[in-house]
Amino acid sequence: MSSSARSAATSVLNGRSDAKRDAILRGAKAVFLKHGFESTSMDVVALRAGVSKMTVYRHFGSKEALFAGVITDLCERIVDGDLREIFELPPREALMTFARKMIAIVFAHETVELHRIVIAESHRFPKLGRLFYQSGPEACIAALATYFDRHVDDARFKVRNPRRAAEEFLELLRGYAHLRVMLGLERVPSSAEMEERIEGAIRHVLN
Repeated sequence: MSSSARSAATSVLNGRSDAKRDAILRGAKAVFLKHGFESTSMDVVALRAGVSKMTVYRHFGSKEALFAGVITDLCERIVDGDLREIFELPPREALMTFARKMIAIVFAHETVELHRIVIAESHRFPKLGRLFYQSGPEACIAALATYFDRHVDDARFKVRNPRRAAEEFLELLRGYAHLRVMLGLERVPSSAEMEERIEGAIRHVLN
């Protein structure tokens, strides 16, 4: 087989592997949302994803790793390939675009439900809480802190501590509204309320 043929074959195999991984994540998310963490089995995930249990374990070595993969997949919708391009935009436009992506994911029904699962199960599975935080919130904080660090001496920003500024920015987006949604006390804020939150967060970090 020629080198070009081998390369083409490898590309096809990698594509199939990525497709199976995506199918596993979609299946796992549906099963976790329906049954919670403890009651979810890898057999049911495999059945829902249309793959063998061995394939699930080949991609994710444990149920904890699979749950972390689901959370990471959610976060990667925010911290994805176009983030570099977003952060090359003028500061206000960059932060507005990032914030809209962030807030849409944080208040999405599936994200809220996964968050509830973590809270409910973390006392029995402490590692689950750490996986959730590292795979989700921490990754988003780190991405924004890196951006702020690049602009710490930029007069357009009011940032002295990039890490703290990133945490405060993201917290202003969620606020107590997120807690009320988590507790089932209120519905998700309206688009107008979301925009107000975004504007407040941006004012906090820009001159």
